[in-house]
Amino acid sequence: MDIQEKIQQVVSLYRKKIKSLEKIPFIKSTAGAEPVVITPQQYRKAVWIAITGAVLIVAALAVGVYQYVSLQQARQREELHAQQLEIMREKTTSLQEKMDKMDALDQELRQMVKGSGTGDSPKGEGGVAGKQKKSPDVSEAGYNDLLLATSRLETRTNARIISFITLKTVLGDTAGQQVRMMQQISKQYQSSTTPSIWPVNGPITSNFGYRNNPTGSGVGFHSGVDIAVDYGTPVRATAAGKVTIAGWVDGYGNLVEIDHGNGFTTRYGHNSILLVVPGQEVQTGDIISLAGSTGNSTGPHVHYEVRVNGTPTNPLLFLP
Repeated sequence: MDIQEKIQQVVSLYRKKIKSLEKIPFIKSTAGAEPVVITPQQYRKAVWIAITGAVLIVAALAVGVYQYVSLQQARQREELHAQQLEIMREKTTSLQEKMDKMDALDQELRQMVKGSGTGDSPKGEGGVAGKQKKSPDVSEAGYNDLLLATSRLETRTNARIISFITLKTVLGDTAGQQVRMMQQISKQYQSSTTPSIWPVNGPITSNFGYRNNPTGSGVGFHSGVDIAVDYGTPVRATAAGKVTIAGWVDGYGNLVEIDHGNGFTTRYGHNSILLVVPGQEVQTGDIISLAGSTGNSTGPHVHYEVRVNGTPTNPLLFLP
């Protein structure tokens, strides 16, 4: 390589350096003009303006996002409010229907005890004194209308409480006396020493008096009545008294005999199981045995006798 070629290479390299310097933003080359140089103060000002613009853009975006989120939350609150309002409407309607039924019940109860001094039902809102009012429709009611409806329901509820207290007082004076009277009758019935109920429920298959012998030949005297029942049917005492026999007796099989006093005695024969013992006190209606077919018997039944001063008497005279 000669000296001329080296000089050309240096010149070419120098030109490339010059072109690269022209691309720097601080220097702007124009044909026939002086280069424009940006001072550090101008640069800082441009940077400050750019930063301020960026901050304003970010702030605007933040405000937009906040307004969007607020709008969505407002819509959600409005939807929740609408749902709660609908639930309040449904609950209020249900309470009104129940209160209408309570009003009707109050009126029916007062009709049942009319003449017992119950007086008129407290009137209030929707009271039943006179023509019964129908609860207003709240299916489309707003918040204020629902408040008014619940206020009326409270008034009606208070009226019903007063009414039911009045009815309770009256019923306590009238029905209570009847209940106490029935209890006294029941006690007298349970302690009655006169046979007065059926020992079992069933058809009579053999009456009191003379009959053909069911287990042999000829005619014999039947000292009671036979009542057909299933095996294991509970047998009840027909009057209060003391058990004198609870065991096996020829002909009767498993027998229960009860002395009721005043000359009355009852017998219950052919039992499968005995549930009492001699000396035990029983009341009217107590279960004393289970029916069966022991002794001289052709099938499950209860042989029931009533004896007066030891003499067999037709039990039908004592059965209701």
